[in-house]
Amino acid sequence: MRMERKWTPAQKSAIDTRDCNVLVSAAAGSGKTAVLVERIISMITDPDKNIDIDRLVVVTFTKAAAAQMKDKIRKALDSMLDENPGDTNLLRQITLLNNAQITTIDSFCLWIIRNHFPEVNLDPGFRIMDEGEKKLIENDVLEDVLEEFYAEADEEFFNLVDAFGMGRDDSGLVSIIDKIYRFSRSNPWIDEWFDECMLVYDDETYDNPAIKELYDSIKNALLDYRDKYNRLVDICSEPAGPTAYTGALQSDLLGINEMINSQDFGELGRMIRIFSFEALSRKKDAGADPDIKEYVKGQRKLFKDYIGRLNDKIFLKDDEGIFADMQGAGIQIRTLLKVAKVYAKRVSEVKREKGIIDFNDMEHLALSILVKKEDGKLVYTETADKLANRFEEILIDEYQDSNQLQEVILNAVSKTRLSGENNNIYMVGDVKQSIYKFRLACPELFIEKYDTYGETGDNVRIELQKNFRSRENVLECANDVFSHIMNKNFSGIGYDESVRLNAGFPYPEYSDSNYGDEANKSTDVILISSENEEEATTRELEADRLAKLIEGIVASGINVYDSDENIYRPAEYRDIVILTRSVTGWADTFADALMDRGIPAYTDSSTGYFSVREIQVILSMLTIVDNPVQEISLAAAMMSYFGGFTAAELGMVRKLGREYVDTNVHNNLYEHLKAVAVLGEAGKVQEPDVKQLSGKCALFLTKLTEYRDKSSVESLYDLCWEIIYDSGYYDYVGTMPAGAQRQANLNVLLERAAGYGKSSYSGLFNFLRYIERLKKFDEDFAEGAASLDNENLVRIMSIHKSKGLEFPIVILAGAHKSINFMDATAPVLVDQNLGIAVDCVDLERRTKTPTIIKGAMARRIVRESIAEEERLLYVAMTRAREKLIITGVVKDADKTLEKYRGSAKQLEADGMLSYADSENIKNYLDMIMPVCLMDSDKLKGSFKVMVDAGEDSLADADESGGLAGAANVVGIGELADEIKEAVSYPLLDELPEYVPDDNAAGRMKLTVSQLKAMQADDDSEENAYMDESVKAALKKEADDEQTDSEAMVELSNSIIPKFISGKEEKLAANERGSAYHRVMECLDYSVSVNLDGVKADINRMLETGKMNELQVKSVNPWDIYTFVQSDTGRRVANAVNCGSVRREQPFVFEYEGQLIQGIIDLCFEEDGELVIVDYKTDKVMKGKAGEKELVKRYAIQLDYYAKALEQLTGKTVKEKIVYSFALGKEIMC
Repeated sequence: MRMERKWTPAQKSAIDTRDCNVLVSAAAGSGKTAVLVERIISMITDPDKNIDIDRLVVVTFTKAAAAQMKDKIRKALDSMLDENPGDTNLLRQITLLNNAQITTIDSFCLWIIRNHFPEVNLDPGFRIMDEGEKKLIENDVLEDVLEEFYAEADEEFFNLVDAFGMGRDDSGLVSIIDKIYRFSRSNPWIDEWFDECMLVYDDETYDNPAIKELYDSIKNALLDYRDKYNRLVDICSEPAGPTAYTGALQSDLLGINEMINSQDFGELGRMIRIFSFEALSRKKDAGADPDIKEYVKGQRKLFKDYIGRLNDKIFLKDDEGIFADMQGAGIQIRTLLKVAKVYAKRVSEVKREKGIIDFNDMEHLALSILVKKEDGKLVYTETADKLANRFEEILIDEYQDSNQLQEVILNAVSKTRLSGENNNIYMVGDVKQSIYKFRLACPELFIEKYDTYGETGDNVRIELQKNFRSRENVLECANDVFSHIMNKNFSGIGYDESVRLNAGFPYPEYSDSNYGDEANKSTDVILISSENEEEATTRELEADRLAKLIEGIVASGINVYDSDENIYRPAEYRDIVILTRSVTGWADTFADALMDRGIPAYTDSSTGYFSVREIQVILSMLTIVDNPVQEISLAAAMMSYFGGFTAAELGMVRKLGREYVDTNVHNNLYEHLKAVAVLGEAGKVQEPDVKQLSGKCALFLTKLTEYRDKSSVESLYDLCWEIIYDSGYYDYVGTMPAGAQRQANLNVLLERAAGYGKSSYSGLFNFLRYIERLKKFDEDFAEGAASLDNENLVRIMSIHKSKGLEFPIVILAGAHKSINFMDATAPVLVDQNLGIAVDCVDLERRTKTPTIIKGAMARRIVRESIAEEERLLYVAMTRAREKLIITGVVKDADKTLEKYRGSAKQLEADGMLSYADSENIKNYLDMIMPVCLMDSDKLKGSFKVMVDAGEDSLADADESGGLAGAANVVGIGELADEIKEAVSYPLLDELPEYVPDDNAAGRMKLTVSQLKAMQADDDSEENAYMDESVKAALKKEADDEQTDSEAMVELSNSIIPKFISGKEEKLAANERGSAYHRVMECLDYSVSVNLDGVKADINRMLETGKMNELQVKSVNPWDIYTFVQSDTGRRVANAVNCGSVRREQPFVFEYEGQLIQGIIDLCFEEDGELVIVDYKTDKVMKGKAGEKELVKRYAIQLDYYAKALEQLTGKTVKEKIVYSFALGKEIMC
């Protein structure tokens, strides 16, 4: 039965409004998809309208969104049919649903093309190429085109190469032409766009769009500065104001007014070039407040800096010089466009010859079928008229991400253009979430309609403000921020009462919830001070603090509401997401820090699909199947699942290979592998370990040879299938953390291998070349889709990837990260509306001068970048359901707070971030902090600003000169008290991190095991065998494995994989020991009171991803239970209850001039002294002999552990215990 949903009045209006164009401005979490689905259902089930679902066009942003929408419609129709089994219309709609145009714009265009391909002379057997093949074809074509221009020896072309090449090659020119080509194809009329780009440089006037926009932007900033100056004059006239400054300020104000009243850009430039600042009076003013004087001087300096930037960047030449530069740049632009047009034409011809199209071709071909442009006017074809009459309504989801080309196509198939009485375009979106400028989205389309549509008439605007996702404080904090920073003059988007988010989800009251106290109702902004940090990078520092914060959140039992179960429950890792502006360089650092503290975490690869561990392994295998002498790939494959070689074994292969390899062959790793593989069977060696290694080499070589033989007769797909599936590798990666995601990535590779076989290229060699080209051009496969919903881990993702998702607890990290303005500083700037801009390059003088057009376009790019960052911040803040935490790293917290308090004071006076101040935004903290520090009476949300200086507690910052009534600013120690009440680690507090002295950098850092080995005269030289190829592979291996969870002990380089041995996979002895250590690290002593409790606890570790199946199978629960029941186990359990236990405690300390590092399995405090426990799984003889052997092996190690603890805590270590799982007893050392 279909449940009747209660709609808000606005939602009901969005569902029922008919016979007009409708723009639904749907705020975050407002249920826009549900509204869209309900509108479709109501239209196709209305007996008075009789509209079939295949008479609608529903355009979604992604295929997944289209599939989900179809599924929701189908379920709704099925439910209605259950209530009305004989309803023929419902049966008809269910039948038609399969062919309904509920799809992406690309797929809709493809549908048009397949039904009308003769109209564009397209081969009916055309094929759609993927982005990889497209990039390869474009690169090959561009190389040919440039070769032809070189052959023509045209002087203007050579000058172009000289001006925009990269030193000794033309790679700079290649990237510029590719950029122009890409931008041109987002326009409906490509040739017309090329011509318009040139016209700008033929006109010696300021009458062009770029300069008009620049003129308006400067005037907007000047209007803001005039307001600021008027307030400064008022401040100077106050009793404590610096009255002596009034004259200079009024002089400045007069000049500002003259500039505002300028008649054109030329006049404005002349005024700015001659503008001068009168010196501030030095007359003593005894009644003036020093702080107010500094404030006035600081505000005036901002304006002086602004005028300076205009003179340096825009008005550094007079009118004659400006136009001369434009003429010089015009010559370069003309040649650049000439090459770009030839390139575009040639790419199109090659694709026609091959019978292939790309996704952008779909849109342009569909446009050609529907619309022609004659004498500057659009002329619609007969096909367009037929389609417009066929479709009853065009519904567009995520309209804020549309572009001009898509706009023309969808208008062509609408009734709107046929008659003003049949308006039938329905658009849904939220321009505040338009975050795809890099995909050439055009939010201006949404903004133009938003500003012109009304509440009634032919064009209607409907606002959906109710948010059915987040708690009220999360929403009010977002409202506070964006109502103060979204300046419509600057970003095109305003934020007034009509778009404020209103809470619509009724969170039930729960008195025991931690959300009942004020601390957790707040949005927390944490400034992490790096002032005293010398070793860690800002990312590492932030990552470390986030790990501790998350550990505290989960340990404290903070409750979150589970709507599925209608209960409050303690927060788990799965409830937390870390959002970053970019994952590259950030996500892996954060994941490592979390996993170092035993917190399971997952992030999409920061460097792309090709860099994930499982894909690199397969690519290494494919590389050596094609050519086994590729040394780094061979070494990597040997040390992977497929070879199981350790680093030491690989070094031994190299050493023995050099000794036994045939002198007539090349001296490389592949030949060494072959030489060592025959040593055992040839009887050349007798040592058991060498014979074993020889057999291992032989097995690997046999399988490699088998794959190589098959590669010449099997398809690429079949070969990949055997390597991935038949080898057992697919199942193997499934046992790793995020195993489902890893398996999905492997499936993507298989799909691509299958698709590649149908492309214009073929074979393993070309496939590998294809992959390398994709890497070179930063193209990538999308990672496989696999649900991680059931895995209890912290997710780390980009803000872009989080769009459309929601999480109970959101941590927005890296708020200090600078906005990337690199696009504004590129040699060539390209804009869909303003055209192309370059510097004027004087090749004789070897000088480069920015043209006025480039200056105008650079300012536009900066402004658009800041506006999009504001929208990204909106997306990030509205992902949180219950708790929002924002973190950023600052050098000096006090100075930072002082700066932002001044900004908050200015913001209170302005009421809105001014145009001029908006131009100076550098990061998210610049957007958030001035709002957070405003007078709390002016805010509806609750912010708490905290400072983390790496100390246990800090004084309230408001006690040292803070603004009265400002947002609460506290130390991070107080945050720990508020969020982490249940966590107490007294021993941890006494283990400070080691900070080396000035001479430490030159000293050697040793592990305890290394030092023990040295003292035991162990002269092993296993690492001495390694050459550069092995080291490179080891580095590759280490880099890859950094992203894997600590919860999984590496499965294992020392075993012979299942696909070679045919035996059941088991852990090696050292890995079995690591599995026991992992159990002891995670053991819950309150549960493990009996054998069943131990089994249940180990199973919990498996289910939460802390261990995998292979590890769990290697641990005997009886061994763990025996320890729990031992005297040592009981003492540990008691210490756990007292909060005086540390497990897996790392340390670094100085001993006899060397730095010693290690990890203590467990230590606890008892009667004011410390006890060390070390677990061992060594197989030793039973009885006293075994006990003596363990003491002999580990006494030195535990002595160093004791020295470390005593040095770092100042407390005595009274006992050192080795617990042997093999003997089932503790042994005193």
